Amino acid sequence: IIQNTTMATRITMDLLRKRAEHNDCEITTLEEITLHQQDIERIELLDTACRDLKILYLQNNLVAKIEHVSRLRQLEYLNLALNNIKLIEGLDGCEMLNKLDLTVNFVADLRSVKSLAVNRHLEQLYLVGNPCTQFDNYREYVLNALPQLGELDGTKVTRTERILAAQRREEIDRQIERDSIAATKKEAARVAKMQAKKDKKPGFDGSWYCDTQSGGAAKKEAKIVELGSSDESEEEMEFTAEEEAAFWKEEEEFTPESRFDTAIRAKKQRDATEAKKQGRPQKKKRRKRRYFKGDGKPLNMNDSGVQFELQGQQENGLPLVLDLYLYKYLDTSQVDLDVQPWYIRVVVKDKVFQLALPEEVSPDKAVAERSKITGHLVVTMPKEGQEVKFPVNPIGRKAEEAAAKAGGGDGAATKGSSERELLEVPDKPTSGINIGSIVTDAAEAAKLLGKGRRERVAPRDNDEDFVDDDDVPPLE
Repeated sequence: IIQNTTMATRITMDLLRKRAEHNDCEITTLEEITLHQQDIERIELLDTACRDLKILYLQNNLVAKIEHVSRLRQLEYLNLALNNIKLIEGLDGCEMLNKLDLTVNFVADLRSVKSLAVNRHLEQLYLVGNPCTQFDNYREYVLNALPQLGELDGTKVTRTERILAAQRREEIDRQIERDSIAATKKEAARVAKMQAKKDKKPGFDGSWYCDTQSGGAAKKEAKIVELGSSDESEEEMEFTAEEEAAFWKEEEEFTPESRFDTAIRAKKQRDATEAKKQGRPQKKKRRKRRYFKGDGKPLNMNDSGVQFELQGQQENGLPLVLDLYLYKYLDTSQVDLDVQPWYIRVVVKDKVFQLALPEEVSPDKAVAERSKITGHLVVTMPKEGQEVKFPVNPIGRKAEEAAAKAGGGDGAATKGSSERELLEVPDKPTSGINIGSIVTDAAEAAKLLGKGRRERVAPRDNDEDFVDDDDVPPLE
């Protein structure tokens, strides 16, 4: 079961520093840390950031697997009560482990308790509330598997019961083997049934096959559904107050999935209450997006309102050609294209364009092109069983030709602009730049350059009262 982890809390360095206030926020020398009731779904970072941990509290979280603690060789006490753990594992490196609390988890395979045999200092083990505790001879099996235990589920182990358990060891092992296998199969069947129920939708047969021609849907004109409009049926509405109250009153089987859903709901309620106390407006979250109707047919949507054309619908011998009017300067890396037999989807900067196709096409034979002049995206999609020889003259080529004519003027100028013109290079290099050699009419350019030059003026004679002073330098 793939769960939504957007509401789960991750173990980060900031969280560890916040919980290490008693140690002056020093993480490397931390010996005890409390991380309970944090909605943590995965154990991480502890084996590298807190190598000297001796006591670790992780009760009442959403942890599904014991991991990333095997390097904590100094760890003496690990509390994982009220989590979603199904298997006892990942503790072979905890050499000093003395107490392990797995109260109220989902350990059904009691055989996994043998992995704790390497923890020689383990004296206390708590498995109360796990499915495996309902097995007959559960306590005797654990005592045989872990001879170092001094206390199991809060009850001290006596020498008498250990001797009695050892006398029936083979019988107990066979019985626990059968019960563990049966419990494991039952849990796997439950998970598979839940997954099948979750995936079961009308028109779903393992792949999204959308028959747009069945019924009267094909005769209707394709409709563009805008976000936020009254016709928007592809998004999931938020839960109302009545639905929220019904959720908490509903009786449900105690499973890892139900615990996860309950934690998510509780966290949302806490956030809403906290926001209301502080006077902050509650952030509205985007509703879940749906791309298909309940019967499996694709929805038409155009988030950005981009213009498009679809040709080839009436012509049997031509493929379907979609011309999407993308912006000219849009980077192609921002465009994500997906062609399916009955629909085409283009995602541009998180804006979705999806169009249901009137006929089935061959996605493997589709060709996408991007115009360098107009920026249009042209997707040529051959129909099923149709052979098309590329290149096809799509509608995007016509737009390129029109843009080229508009930018090049008349036909003669356009033709001449496509030919390269080379500059004349003199045989002998010159000391200056001769501008006249890079123009069409050199004589006319010389005249224009001559008009712009200033003529030198002949010096006039000195005035009669002019005094030649030696201290004054001559004018140049």
